[in-house]
Amino acid sequence: MVLTSTKIAYLGPQTSFSHEAALIAFPNSVLIEKNSISQVFDSIEKNECDKGVVPIENSTGGSVPFTLDEFVKGKFFINKEFFVEIKQCLLGNSSLKNIKKIYSHPQGFSQCNEWLKKNAQGIELIETTSTSKAAELASQNNEFGAIASEFAAKKFGLKVIENNINDDKENSTRFVVVSSKKNEEKLGTKTSIIFGVKNEPGSLFNAIESFKTFGVNMTKIESRPLKKKKWEYLFFIDFDGNTAKSKVKKALAELNKHCVEVIVLGSY
Repeated sequence: MVLTSTKIAYLGPQTSFSHEAALIAFPNSVLIEKNSISQVFDSIEKNECDKGVVPIENSTGGSVPFTLDEFVKGKFFINKEFFVEIKQCLLGNSSLKNIKKIYSHPQGFSQCNEWLKKNAQGIELIETTSTSKAAELASQNNEFGAIASEFAAKKFGLKVIENNINDDKENSTRFVVVSSKKNEEKLGTKTSIIFGVKNEPGSLFNAIESFKTFGVNMTKIESRPLKKKKWEYLFFIDFDGNTAKSKVKKALAELNKHCVEVIVLGSY
């Protein structure tokens, strides 16, 4: 049972998809709005909040670099992952033919690019800091529209002019619950890690071969620039299994032999 006093930080503003995700994951907790992903992590580090909900990957837009960069600090763990279907809608208080301006976050526009080409020729597109802000602006004038969620429409008293206008109708975002405490080792069917290798021939091959050697199924690998040194990288990996399993322990032990650093983000 989740205590009502539990404080959960999320990337705001209210009615954003991150807010919606936080409500899904923690319907009975106190939700604390933050202005950036780094502020979510900072609030956990300072013990202002117990956990945080942040986006880590979108099915069309790829990984969220701000989230990945926070994990490099090695102070946070992934406790859970879940997926939220992203349905962008055209909101307003008029009809499409009467709209002169459409507001949205840059990602909102990019996710609806094909729909805009076909249906919004001649309409001015104006970027905002969030889809929630776009909905707020659209509520101020009948000639304004917004690309945002149905959730935002309810808050700002807008009607849904067109529903699910995403180019990718299966668009979804992977969110993770983060905290300063890791799950028990035996929990979870998936593990995430970060590692770095020496900048020399065969170093990455030798590192990831550890997973093949011990029969661990690697499901994702992604690189991020190492900010301290130019043209060197850290690698983010997801694989099946938890760190309590014998073959996973052996794979990680072998991996460590070929790496300058390994950060285990947890099994979940």
